[in-house]
Amino acid sequence: MNFKKLITLSITLILVSSCGLTYSVILGIDTTPEWKTDEQIAKQAKKYSIPTEYNLLLDTASYKRELKHIYSEAKNVLKINQSDSSDFTNLKKARNDDLQPTQFRLFDQNGVEIFKLVNCYIDPPIPLKWNVNGCFDSFPPKTSIETLDIHMFPLEFLLSHTSNIHQQKFAYTGLPEAEYYGVILWNDYFKRPSRRLIKTVHEYMEKTDKPVTMIYINNHNQFLWSVMNSEEKEKVKIK
Repeated sequence: MNFKKLITLSITLILVSSCGLTYSVILGIDTTPEWKTDEQIAKQAKKYSIPTEYNLLLDTASYKRELKHIYSEAKNVLKINQSDSSDFTNLKKARNDDLQPTQFRLFDQNGVEIFKLVNCYIDPPIPLKWNVNGCFDSFPPKTSIETLDIHMFPLEFLLSHTSNIHQQKFAYTGLPEAEYYGVILWNDYFKRPSRRLIKTVHEYMEKTDKPVTMIYINNHNQFLWSVMNSEEKEKVKIK
């Protein structure tokens, strides 16, 4: 089925989905994103060599809602407010990072996050290299960026907001035992960053002898839905 382009989302997407307007344009954001059918997502996943069993969809609304709660609790526990400028700024920045559309995360065998990298830090936007400050030069990857070292949730939390391509909930307990779990969040409106990230991580994993189970979470439609108005949602529903 061929879905109509959601033209009215253009400006909204640029403003809310990334680290900044100019940065978004340089990264190559699609300003007229299309709603994707399950078949289109599956076809794109196959093109990127993403295994069907780990090709998941993100429920962006529930993820954002729970993430807001996590950070609110963190501010209360740490007694952070706007007068504590550095702590408040770091926590706000970390939350913004966790909301970015294109990400790579690495978790240990217990599902504890040990590394994350999001599209805001691509170095530089042209030629769009994900090996920021040589983070992928060793295993596990490391970062010297302070806010990227703030890890607020385990793998189980992230997977609790996903389903497979057939709309069936995906559970953390359904994963095989592994020494590490890698997660890539990808989509088709940040097409170039997503494509480059998947390629970079695939090449990186080929160079390590560590057993890593890779999981791919597509957030394309779910992100569009979260910023659509009621009229746009109705257009999608009747297709």
